Amino acid sequence: MSAPAPTAPLVDAGAACATCGAALQGPFCHRCGEKRLDHHDYHLGHFLEHAVDTATHFDLKVVRGAWSLLRRPGLMTRDVLAGRRVPWPKPLQLFLVVNLLFVFAAHQLGLQIFNTPWRYHLGNWYGAWAAARMQQLAARRGLPVEQLAGQFDASANVLSKTLIVAFIPLLALLLTVLLWRQRRYFLEHVTTATHLISQVLLVELVLVGPISLLIALVNRVRAHPLGFSDRDMLATVLIALGIAAWAGLLLRRAYGGGALTAAARGLAVGIGFFWLLVSVYRLLLFLVTYALL
Repeated sequence: MSAPAPTAPLVDAGAACATCGAALQGPFCHRCGEKRLDHHDYHLGHFLEHAVDTATHFDLKVVRGAWSLLRRPGLMTRDVLAGRRVPWPKPLQLFLVVNLLFVFAAHQLGLQIFNTPWRYHLGNWYGAWAAARMQQLAARRGLPVEQLAGQFDASANVLSKTLIVAFIPLLALLLTVLLWRQRRYFLEHVTTATHLISQVLLVELVLVGPISLLIALVNRVRAHPLGFSDRDMLATVLIALGIAAWAGLLLRRAYGGGALTAAARGLAVGIGFFWLLVSVYRLLLFLVTYALL
């Protein structure tokens, strides 16, 4: 049985690109990348085939990228920075999917690491200033501060999940300071920071189960069970160590350096993340929540 004749193109070979006008030398324009259309591109079957293929590749790439962040931290980042981007999801796409997964899991498991109720703001470095703003707003509306604080907590619980994206530029600035000797482009650090915050969310989800079991075991062994503040401190320390370990591996593969250097960088990222969380992110959350009350 003879092979079917190739589909004839809608334009002759050597015709100009429909987008930029360059002379075509193949199915894609060498100047702008525009595809030269043929009759197959107008078939409904081709459209459905392309839609399924795009959706499938997106899903598989996101899963592969998330798994790589946990199993081989830094491999994806190193490839993307080196220009090998086709096998991996776009950094922002990966973050959005991981963030959505984290928000769902946080709601189901009761995770509160990013959510900051009003009482937490009072103990922060800007607490006195924030309290004065809330008192003034409560007076203008004729409400008790306690009622306004309840409205604040409800809004902050929603906004805290959305504002996680603010960690991308914050971590990029941290990486710029840590790796200033390498003279990298800032956008390279933005890419790495996007992978890092995605990794942080995944690490928290991976560790929440073992940490809960550990706390339950400690409470069973101890004569006096751990209080809320003690449990919170233990969980924070363990999560920080987990973030530092995974971040060190990511930065070593992506930026090079020995094991000791990677450990120091990972520890700096772990400490820096929680410092940014408490000192910068919470202030940002207060400002946005207060503005929307």
